[in-house]
Amino acid sequence: MTAFFDNGSGVLRPLDSDLILHLLQDGNDSEVEGIDDDDELPLQRPCNPAVIDVPSPQFPIPPPAQPQRRNVVQNKAKARRRLWRQEAFSQKEHGYPQRVQPGVIREPLEYFSDYFNDDFFESTAFCTNNYFMRHNGRILNTNAIELKKLVGIHFIMGCIPYPRLFMYWREGLRLDIVANVMARDRFKTLRSALHVVDSDTAPTGNTNTLWKVQPILDRVKKTCDRLERQPGYFSIDEQMIPFSGVCPRGLRQVIKTKPRPQGLKVFVATTHDGLMIDFEVYRGANTSMGDRSLGVGASIILHLSKSIPRGSCIYFDRYFSSIPLLEKLSTIGLHGTATLMMNRIPERKNIDFKPDRRMKRGESQQFVCDDVVVVKWMDNKSVLVASNCTSADDTTFVQRWDKNISAFTDVTAPKIIANYNRYMGGVDILDQSMEYYRTFMKTRKWTLKVILHFFDLALCNAWRLYKLECAAAAIPNSKVMDLLEFRMQVADGLTNTPNRRRRISESDENAVENVVQNNNTRFKRTNQPSQAKKYDGYDHLPCFESIDNPRACRMENCKSRSKIRCVKCDVYLCLKRGQNCFAAYHTK
Repeated sequence: MTAFFDNGSGVLRPLDSDLILHLLQDGNDSEVEGIDDDDELPLQRPCNPAVIDVPSPQFPIPPPAQPQRRNVVQNKAKARRRLWRQEAFSQKEHGYPQRVQPGVIREPLEYFSDYFNDDFFESTAFCTNNYFMRHNGRILNTNAIELKKLVGIHFIMGCIPYPRLFMYWREGLRLDIVANVMARDRFKTLRSALHVVDSDTAPTGNTNTLWKVQPILDRVKKTCDRLERQPGYFSIDEQMIPFSGVCPRGLRQVIKTKPRPQGLKVFVATTHDGLMIDFEVYRGANTSMGDRSLGVGASIILHLSKSIPRGSCIYFDRYFSSIPLLEKLSTIGLHGTATLMMNRIPERKNIDFKPDRRMKRGESQQFVCDDVVVVKWMDNKSVLVASNCTSADDTTFVQRWDKNISAFTDVTAPKIIANYNRYMGGVDILDQSMEYYRTFMKTRKWTLKVILHFFDLALCNAWRLYKLECAAAAIPNSKVMDLLEFRMQVADGLTNTPNRRRRISESDENAVENVVQNNNTRFKRTNQPSQAKKYDGYDHLPCFESIDNPRACRMENCKSRSKIRCVKCDVYLCLKRGQNCFAAYHTK
């Protein structure tokens, strides 16, 4: 049977001679002239077919296939439609309480020991000895005390940098607080053999490229997890571990906008004043970030936000931000504010921002969709910010340089911009603290670079916690140690770790003899010893000096003078009946 499919009515019609002439409009030009009704036409598939073969009537005719384009339209119809309106936004209140419970102010070495205690150094010494034996066939014979001194020397080198390593031991440039603690060759041997895992190959089935340094990462992360948390302002950003050598695939990254553009990338979550609470080292596709349905940047924010108390406000930049991410943060009880790229706004055709050339400096414009607001503010250039808690309804003034009058002038800025500039720099503050006295040394071992980086990171975080506790205890700023003094206190405590022997060493005996021989020279008052050295309870022996003029007692609020000197601390203390400053000075 031959039939014709009518596109207008959508039905099959019997194909006879009259219909064929009607379709061809001219019987003389027909190519099917002379055929019978019982003959079948061959199946042809031109661009617009008019004649087709139809199967036998006893079989059902399948419906025509729907084009793929209809499926795409149906999927778009199921997606959420966002309608952006230029209207006021209901802002959330951020009345976060201040820290009111002052903690006990401890010694600097105790803050650092929260991250790396004696168990860590014992384990590291065991792994270092085994590594040296496997590769050199000799006994290194190091211990936890020697590794503490190694770390303390690195902290001193960060505070007092020399261009070359050997200059710390060179005659004329010798630095006694380094050279007297450890010999140069011993220092280089220990640093080269330093390991925190007792294996040269990864465990079977391991996909973690950071397995060689994972113990030190776990130590820092567990200590950060124990830090006290309360709702407040937090920031999430990237941090770089500077390294340009060879490392496992996926670790070394390049970010041209960073001060140190090449190295290992770390995603860090901090408070707005620079206290780190969580981090994640980027390992490429193997990075454990959980759900990536909203994108890689959004998965990082959602992963690190697990360590942030609910009700807090998180600030991040446009590398991570998107409108679906802010909506997701609202569902889990977190506020978020971030810079944004225009191409990450769904249904952005409904947003009609003014062109930059038509906006004056200080002018702003906002569009609202449910719980999310997008604000455009004009400074020297336009800035696009999105939030689920703060908008441009409230404004403030910021200082900006006006080149026309060559002076600073007040410029109107939305509250969302002012809050972002105030609370976004937590990670930058942490990076700045580390760059002041970073242990920077050339090495081809990426593991050593990571280990030294996290030593510095733990020290800066310990100092930041010390400052917060001092502020909560209302201690005057003049009595609060700065980072340099705090770092040197920790270094002095590590390098003077007692060897568990209660006897005066030969160097101390020589020092006593030199003082007796040179007692006629002009007296120069020594500095106060570190807290760790002062209270360690080892080798604090009194020595009577045969000097003409007694020295002032170094005990606080004591106005007496004495000829008794502590051999280890090198300070003069009075030792009288009823006034034992020597014992009180070394007792907490």
